[in-house]
Amino acid sequence: MALDLIQARHEREIHTSRKLFAIDEMLHSQLLARAQPRDEYPLLHKLRDYYADSTLLLGELPGLQAELMRIGAKFTDPTQVHEFSRFVEQALADGDNLYATAD
Repeated sequence: MALDLIQARHEREIHTSRKLFAIDEMLHSQLLARAQPRDEYPLLHKLRDYYADSTLLLGELPGLQAELMRIGAKFTDPTQVHEFSRFVEQALADGDNLYATAD
């Protein structure tokens, strides 16, 4: 089971979108453990509940990108953080929102 981030223009399109990034439990816990203090990472903390749906709007994605850049420096191996960042970058380029859905 993973927390899936689905790229789509509208929520009604999430079931047909093939653009997704899966956040497994380990990455999720590592991200939130490093996203401190909490008020410096408000967008990552929108994803704090692994079992709840959440939405990151297009206008929030540049801020999420900045948070990922900062948090990546806190990882010994930031490969997954960079993959997450590239996914967010693509959503920005496509003009889409991100919808987090718990399986």
